[in-house]
Amino acid sequence: MEIEQKKQLLNDLGTGQLIKDIKAQEDILESQLKQDALYRSQNVPYLASYGDDCTEVKGILADLALEPPLSTDSKKLTAAQLEAWLRKQRSENVQLKNAIVQQNFVTFQVETNRIQTDMAKKRLESLKGLLGLRTAQVEFLARE
Repeated sequence: MEIEQKKQLLNDLGTGQLIKDIKAQEDILESQLKQDALYRSQNVPYLASYGDDCTEVKGILADLALEPPLSTDSKKLTAAQLEAWLRKQRSENVQLKNAIVQQNFVTFQVETNRIQTDMAKKRLESLKGLLGLRTAQVEFLARE
């Protein structure tokens, strides 16, 4: 293969643009990670783990549990009655209901951020894999 052909092949590989694309994707990933960290720090009271309520909802439920109504026979509620009453408050108590809505919104947004970050990581991995292929092609052309 002639030197001019090799030069043309090397130029056609687009390695320079690929390196720029990798840098751009790294910047996108870094930006998404920072945005997610900021969002989480701004919504700490509403961050919930899977299958559990956030601290804001737990706090409201704890406050409600301190002063539950009396049963129909004017006695304290049993544990089962208290649990049922607290479950009912999730749809009747406006403050608790709003906190649950906010918790669900924050959870949805955190999951959306995670998906976007995972996608950015995958795109970056793909670009780096392509760079590895280009590097192998350059090495092959350099040996000829």
